[in-house]
Amino acid sequence: MPAGKEGTMEMKNLSRRNLLKLAGAGMMGATAAGFLAGCGPVPSESKSVEASAEGASGHDYSGLEVQQSEAYAVVAGGGAAGLMAAYKLAKEGKKPLVIEKGASCASSNFAKLSGPAACDTTVQAASGITLATKLNVYNQLTTWAKGSVNTKLISNLLDYSSEAVQDLLDMGLTFYTYVDYTGDPKYANDIKWAPLHNFTQEGEERIAPVVAAIEDLGGSFIYNCEATEVIMEGGKVAGIRAIEGGKVLHEISTPAVFLATGGFGGSEEMVKDLFKGIPVCNMGTPNNTGDGIRMAHEVGAVSEEFAGLVGNEICGSNVKHGNAMYDENWNLNNENLAFAIYGGLVLDKTGERFMNEELLAVDPLVYSGQAGLAQGKYYVLVDGEYYDACTEEGVYSYLGEPDWDFGREMFYPVLSAAPGQFEAAVSEGWAAKGDTIAEVAEVFGLDHLEETVAAYNALCQAGKDTQFGKDPMFLTPIKEGKGYYLFEYNAAYWTTLGGVRTNDHLIALTGDNEPIEGLYIGGVNMGSAFCRPYYDIKGAACGLSIASGVMAATEMISYIEG
Repeated sequence: MPAGKEGTMEMKNLSRRNLLKLAGAGMMGATAAGFLAGCGPVPSESKSVEASAEGASGHDYSGLEVQQSEAYAVVAGGGAAGLMAAYKLAKEGKKPLVIEKGASCASSNFAKLSGPAACDTTVQAASGITLATKLNVYNQLTTWAKGSVNTKLISNLLDYSSEAVQDLLDMGLTFYTYVDYTGDPKYANDIKWAPLHNFTQEGEERIAPVVAAIEDLGGSFIYNCEATEVIMEGGKVAGIRAIEGGKVLHEISTPAVFLATGGFGGSEEMVKDLFKGIPVCNMGTPNNTGDGIRMAHEVGAVSEEFAGLVGNEICGSNVKHGNAMYDENWNLNNENLAFAIYGGLVLDKTGERFMNEELLAVDPLVYSGQAGLAQGKYYVLVDGEYYDACTEEGVYSYLGEPDWDFGREMFYPVLSAAPGQFEAAVSEGWAAKGDTIAEVAEVFGLDHLEETVAAYNALCQAGKDTQFGKDPMFLTPIKEGKGYYLFEYNAAYWTTLGGVRTNDHLIALTGDNEPIEGLYIGGVNMGSAFCRPYYDIKGAACGLSIASGVMAATEMISYIEG
């Protein structure tokens, strides 16, 4: 939509904050939403597995009814990458089968996220955006990653970026850019924002047209079906096993499998292992338990040596409060979580500063997660005047309405409910209030807090942060007179990043860097396409994921048909 006045007003009714609040609603209820009926392959044989039956990797399938079938290609996971792969295959007349762990594809993160980053699209052209070319997006991504990704793979993925967006448009979905939303042309000239395409639909309204398009073209789905292992013969993919509803074992013969099962954030074991015991909160779907990564490892694939996340840009989090951060009306259920991303005084467990806090405020998708991963726990101190201002007028107003994008579009601009929710935070163990700095420091054992505040206030008075370089608009001194509030936070994520190493054709690689024929990896499982910290282009995870679906389908067709 062009950024005309009428279009801008329409977009104002679709604020980024409200879309994410709706997304939160979908996140909490999606696993129970079985709005789509499953359509599986026609079984060629049905029988009962003996009690001792095991798969090649020790999976126990005893007591399950077996249904055997064939498919041109199987897509494991009905999220961003999986649905795009299925659509591309179906569009080419190949009749794919999608195995989805949830009751519907609306249980995936794809139903809830803001939208994809992409390059050279008709949507951008209509908004007057010329900056988001393939070369510019490629340079931004690979420069940010500093050699830690497969750069040829990134280039190949971006070749399919425009096609992926066009496919979504063809399926009936619509987008708006930040130029449309704000009416401000500056977003067309910022490489962090210009590639972003915000969906105007969410939840089932977003997913239903995509699924319908795939089914209309001959694709099929099996829901409540968890992929368990890839079947190999002669060093090549020969099929896949999956369990439907805990009762039926599907053994599907196929020469190509696309593993796009999402991240590992729903697996407590993998999160603990890969994040080395650091406490983190999962705001994404609980269905993403690293299934694709595990299945790939079982047949000899290896993972890249990092684990990352797409951070929570709405607020802070604390494992003592739990993963559920919204009440029944999808409002933040404790607004005292929000101080984590306001750019105030942020501290480590000794009570000392450890970063430029401005980064948490201007790019929380990247840095809110990194602060938690780096420190495990981090703390925010605010004085009583600051706290009252945030609860009465909002932080953006209190700071004088500076040039702060996330501040203008704050998810919860005025924390009016925070005072009434503060005691709950205290009882859960992640907040304290006192008349002196020493009093609140003692609660969490921040031994150096008093001296840190003295040094920080001197920087604020001078108007220049010579320690970490924070922008003066966030240099607010810690004032005396109205008490002090201290909060403890952990990292939270919408999805984890990282996983299987692939070549530039999305084929899984062994430890000897040899391709596993017929095994393709997509979405946030692509260890070779993501990095830590997460990219600073908004929507990069979704954008690379949808591109991976189109690319993987193209590669599978080429592989199968020679």
